[in-house]
Amino acid sequence: MKTALIGLGRIGWHFHLNQLLAHKEYEVCAVVDTSPERLAEAKELYGIKGYTDYKEMLKEEKPQLTVIASPTIFHEEHAVAAMESGSDVILDKPMAQSFEAAKRIYDTHKSTKRKLIIYQPHRFTAETVVAQRIINSGKLGEIYDMKRSCMSYSRRNDWQAFKKFGGGMLANYGAHYVDQLVYLAGEKVVETYKITANVATLGDANDVVKIVMKTENNKILDVDISQAAALPLPLLVIYGKYGAATLVQTHVGLRFIVRYYNPEELAPKAVYEEMEAKDRLYPFDIIDWKEEIVPVKGEDAIDFYALCYEYFTDKIESPIPVEQTIEVMRIISAE
Repeated sequence: MKTALIGLGRIGWHFHLNQLLAHKEYEVCAVVDTSPERLAEAKELYGIKGYTDYKEMLKEEKPQLTVIASPTIFHEEHAVAAMESGSDVILDKPMAQSFEAAKRIYDTHKSTKRKLIIYQPHRFTAETVVAQRIINSGKLGEIYDMKRSCMSYSRRNDWQAFKKFGGGMLANYGAHYVDQLVYLAGEKVVETYKITANVATLGDANDVVKIVMKTENNKILDVDISQAAALPLPLLVIYGKYGAATLVQTHVGLRFIVRYYNPEELAPKAVYEEMEAKDRLYPFDIIDWKEEIVPVKGEDAIDFYALCYEYFTDKIESPIPVEQTIEVMRIISAE
């Protein structure tokens, strides 16, 4: 696919460009950035033509695919222009600066009939693939609660630290981890509770975020994001009726600790409805817990750009339907 990349910042340079060059299915015809120095670097290292004006690039190059890795405040402008020019689009997260802007991008996707996929890679990471495997095994029973955290300490001082540029961890990291939990739950979110704060950041955007969601079947989804945390919470915890799984970082890599029991092995237990503590004993169970260590291996991950190519060439349906990202935008934008 003849492909252009808009934005040579952190994610554009370190991830999107490297991935495009690593996949022979994509022919990178041009890059766009406002920095002549960055364009010169792309030309020198990879022989790629550079533009400072994305409109000129779309007119001259007519790419089949445009990858948009510009700052959030430009996502709507760049995505709409690319699709209206006849190009399919990979759009970095968050989809847009607001729910309304995301809906306008979606409307353009529908009216132009161009393919659009949002960069939501956390549903394809090795940890998510293994987590889904554990859930589908049935060992934990019906899942009722999932918690995801992302913790560090950073006095953020770049554009992500400022509201006027669309910064803040709610949109920046929240778009990833809300999508990850909703994807694992496989259910629509019907209630959302959210708290944000500014703690260590040197700007005015949020750097501490708490989101609690309830799905249509009463699953609880809990996301904690902090860039003001000296100590972390567990990365991912999944609670089911018969057990739980927690993701931990060890000296040999990521591992799930899975603890569960077989409900058929429990001893019968009488129920007492009288307002009296039977024999003054607390009603604890003696449970034969089983424990497993499940490694998270790099080969478990799904290749995002390989998957995208199959979608753009009509081999599969979209692995990230735009409607699902609109739902993520609704959740993180909810008052």
